[in-house]
Amino acid sequence: MGLRQTGALLMTYLTACAGTPRAQYPESDAAEREVAAARYELHVLTASSGPSEPVEVDSEDFQRAMRVLAREHRPGAQPAQSAHWLMEGSLQGTLLAEVERERVVRLMPLEDDSPLDVASAAEMKRKYLGLCQRDYGGGDCLGLLADGPVLTREDLRTLGLALALKEVLQETGVALKGMVSPQALVAMLVWTCCVYLTLWLLPEPVSKVLAASLTVALLAWLPVSTLWNLMEGWGHLVHEVDRATSFEQVEEASAKFRKLMGQNTAHVLVLVVTAAITGGAARFSAQLPKLPGFALAEARAGAQGMSLATAGEVEAAAIAEEQTVTLMVRRPGSRAAAVAQEAEEGLAGATLIIRHQGGNRQVLIHNQRWHVSANRSIRDIPAKDPMGDELQAAALRVRDAWSRTKLRDAESHAVGEAIKQGDYIRAHLMERMFRGRWVEQQLRDQFRHLRWSQTGVDAVDPATGIKYEILTGTEWNMELHGRRMAEEFFRMITF
Repeated sequence: MGLRQTGALLMTYLTACAGTPRAQYPESDAAEREVAAARYELHVLTASSGPSEPVEVDSEDFQRAMRVLAREHRPGAQPAQSAHWLMEGSLQGTLLAEVERERVVRLMPLEDDSPLDVASAAEMKRKYLGLCQRDYGGGDCLGLLADGPVLTREDLRTLGLALALKEVLQETGVALKGMVSPQALVAMLVWTCCVYLTLWLLPEPVSKVLAASLTVALLAWLPVSTLWNLMEGWGHLVHEVDRATSFEQVEEASAKFRKLMGQNTAHVLVLVVTAAITGGAARFSAQLPKLPGFALAEARAGAQGMSLATAGEVEAAAIAEEQTVTLMVRRPGSRAAAVAQEAEEGLAGATLIIRHQGGNRQVLIHNQRWHVSANRSIRDIPAKDPMGDELQAAALRVRDAWSRTKLRDAESHAVGEAIKQGDYIRAHLMERMFRGRWVEQQLRDQFRHLRWSQTGVDAVDPATGIKYEILTGTEWNMELHGRRMAEEFFRMITF
């Protein structure tokens, strides 16, 4: 497991105590300075903590910026494959992703991957090629047929997004006339947008590496609520397109998404994705000043504790709760890569420090995870904690016993209804929260001698006074609970 995977694992429990922005605390802990530490900061962005209005990008500015960005585009032969590879560091090999030679090559539908019937497939293909002939000069304009002569469900979602972005893509074609192959860039744009948006629909709604940087940029131009609505609207489009049996049904779903998204959000999405395509992970931040409204977007990012100039230092972005995004950012000068490798290899004394905006820290030391409040030193962490070790081992055993059959009827119904409505992100968050409740209850039943509480830290060992927090695996629950415990000192029991 490399640094990228380590960062993804960290996001499962690091949002526990990422508090709202406060005054920065000085690094006065001498013990902290002595250890070899990988340093991260967590930033929590909510609908109420940032601007409520987007940075406006009109058609003229949009086209001007697209001309500048497009000069650096080098068309590829297979836009679908290129888009997946561009976002490759952001995809996990889950049951919802098809993996070949350790690379995710295509995302599978979230529910049913049954092929279209012959008549529907033929009609879809015919009308798709007609669209290409009418609007893009003919041929397989979006590269939907590059992997075979029959359209797949993923192809239809990409087609649905292209229809939703139709007006903005037409503006793109006008802007690029005579410069590069507009068709090649449009295909790459649509596929990259599709892959990026679909990351938020996977069971772990986390974007990493270049996709995480892309999220940071979107949040500089758009309010958190707008990004949430974009992701939620995409879930609805996927839900409807995956059930479509005619081209008209795909068009209808796309029209709904286009209306929800609006022209300004579409402009911003296409511009930021184009910056990612032309700059890649290495030069993405350098491309952003070419976008309209950059000065205002940079100021807004700064007000939220971020910098577009260092967007590439964002390791991961996760949905912690509804209309909340948590960002894990590498701190300048950190030994992140080296120490993360030491930690995963189990080397003695390896310590991982994550510093929150409120000055509280999370420390991984001797295979134990601790939360240290701003007014405590890491020297306060006990050398041995046998009760915590026992509790941690039990948490992992209980986790392995979990399955969807453990959901109560009401919980299963709630998750099912969210999926039926296309609210995939909410469904994933709810299921993880319900799983966390079940695991915690099993631990309560097994460790009755601990003092358990419904408020504050979950458990206290009466013999030692050491506090324990059960991190339930859902960013939603951890974030809500963790904000109330920034001043607490406790061991983190994770699963």
